Amino acid sequence: MIQDRKIAVIGGAGLEGKALASELASSGYKVYIGSRNLSRAQDTALKILKARSLDAERVVGSTNLEAAEAADIIFLTIPYEALKDTLDQLAQNLTDKQIVDVIVPHKLRSPTLLNTRQLERYRSHFGPGKSPSVTEEIYLYLQECTQHRPRLTAALKTISYKRLGLSKDMKEPILTWGYSSEDMQILLSILRTVFPNAELVEVPQMYWRSVEGVCELIRYLTLQGVKIEALNFSYNQTKQ
Repeated sequence: MIQDRKIAVIGGAGLEGKALASELASSGYKVYIGSRNLSRAQDTALKILKARSLDAERVVGSTNLEAAEAADIIFLTIPYEALKDTLDQLAQNLTDKQIVDVIVPHKLRSPTLLNTRQLERYRSHFGPGKSPSVTEEIYLYLQECTQHRPRLTAALKTISYKRLGLSKDMKEPILTWGYSSEDMQILLSILRTVFPNAELVEVPQMYWRSVEGVCELIRYLTLQGVKIEALNFSYNQTKQ
């Protein structure tokens, strides 16, 4: 049963992480709130338990390392600026875990995880001058750190923390992507459990970076109450 899987939310004391952890726990998952500050993680866990009237063991406040060790699936909801330090700390605990990237940089960036050789390797495949998405950066960085292929997927990058809190009533399309079809099926099963009325859209790898480029704007506008219709469109091809 998919709810038997234990889930860590690294960065779970932040706005996005707390909202996601609340919905996962309310949908039957055991959730570990990971944070650099243990007391903050424990306080967040208590607030979720009280707000959702959940059993005490459903949500546990932990350090990032403890959460990564305990869980089967790990959601990364940390700021991009903290990503390198977090991966350096957790890398050896991520080799056999499924990772879900929910990170959206808050400003235009240059890749900071990759060295020149790794970046050139990426560009030899995708084209000169191309820059990787956050997901691809994480993949290449962890692969070199651990000598294992990371089980990496991504989701919820366009969904603000306020929309996450709608859970069953949230109907926005959720963009998803990943490297393994098996891991994608696990991710989609979780998302269907938590957001049953949302449309799940798988994005081809060639568009990952482009999608991330507009994610922060979409999150910002939805927080202001603006309804985004950009993903709700139809295309009719007329034969010539």
